[in-house]
Amino acid sequence: MLDKAITNQFNIPPIKTVKPLSTGLINNSYAIECENGETVLLQQINTSIFLQPQDIQSNYRIIFEHFNRKGSYQLPKIHQTVDGKDLFEYNGATWRCFEFFQNTYSPLIANTPEEAYIVAKCFGKFSADLSSIEAKKLHYILPGFHNLNMRFQQFETALQNTSKQRKQDAEELIQLAYDNHQYVKRYDYISQNPDKFPLHILHQDCKIANILFWKNDTERLCPIDLDTTQPGLFFSDIGDMVRSMTPNISENDTHIEQMELRTEFYDAIKKGYLEAMNDYLTPDEKEDIDLSGNIIIYMQAIRFLTDYLNGDIYYKTTYPQQNKNRAENQFKLLELLQAYQNKNVPVVAQN
Repeated sequence: MLDKAITNQFNIPPIKTVKPLSTGLINNSYAIECENGETVLLQQINTSIFLQPQDIQSNYRIIFEHFNRKGSYQLPKIHQTVDGKDLFEYNGATWRCFEFFQNTYSPLIANTPEEAYIVAKCFGKFSADLSSIEAKKLHYILPGFHNLNMRFQQFETALQNTSKQRKQDAEELIQLAYDNHQYVKRYDYISQNPDKFPLHILHQDCKIANILFWKNDTERLCPIDLDTTQPGLFFSDIGDMVRSMTPNISENDTHIEQMELRTEFYDAIKKGYLEAMNDYLTPDEKEDIDLSGNIIIYMQAIRFLTDYLNGDIYYKTTYPQQNKNRAENQFKLLELLQAYQNKNVPVVAQN
């Protein structure tokens, strides 16, 4: 049960129902239906990960106002506290509240290539419409969030400090991390050549679960969960979509022997994203576009593996081996993507 001190602070009317939303791995979210028919989203921010939550809200307001001026996406409004603030700190926790759009849904996976195309174009338009904002106006919420070199260093540090048992249990995954180290080298080249690979304002958590679909309006879409939106490199968003929408099972599914790479989804993602972002990408970025999925999938695999080696301190888990299983899942996806690319497309431009 939510403390009344929290709901009163956001001036939430008498409550009818509280529904926990369980799709996110980081924050705790609740859809609150009020007796007057209003619904709001109340969220506890995980401040062990998001160290400066006020910066998240500041970025959100900049993007919200920019989209309103541009006539672009209609984002949920921030519900301020009775003191006119965007956040409320209570008993060591930080809370925020948003408008909740009724008659919407967010699928966990894309069910058709057409859905994948729509989502990719939506996230592409998100960045395209933000291209006129100076990147320096936005706070870096998670510095180095998609910095593959840093993620690999974190993995090696965890490997040095982990227990003997966890290291032994993850031996095959550790070897896969080293076997695919070429992606770290390619990332270093990309990050060291800003003239060829400039920064874009990107969502950086581009999965279909972060798009609101309206039940009665197939043309209406809305990107949500903008907490990680910040300047980044070209591969982040399209890579996230390849990672989250091309497999036929989710990252939490342990039946990896049943995993398939849905190649028609891959092609749809690429088509939709490039339709929206083509004019905002350099020739080098377009040439390397097929590398995006590999980098992000590999990065997520080593992040899950790192968290397992560290004792599961970052991602929420429901059983002891879950982060290890998630890493296995991602390495399997990487293997399937590599097989498809080796058969069909050139992936990496030579330096």
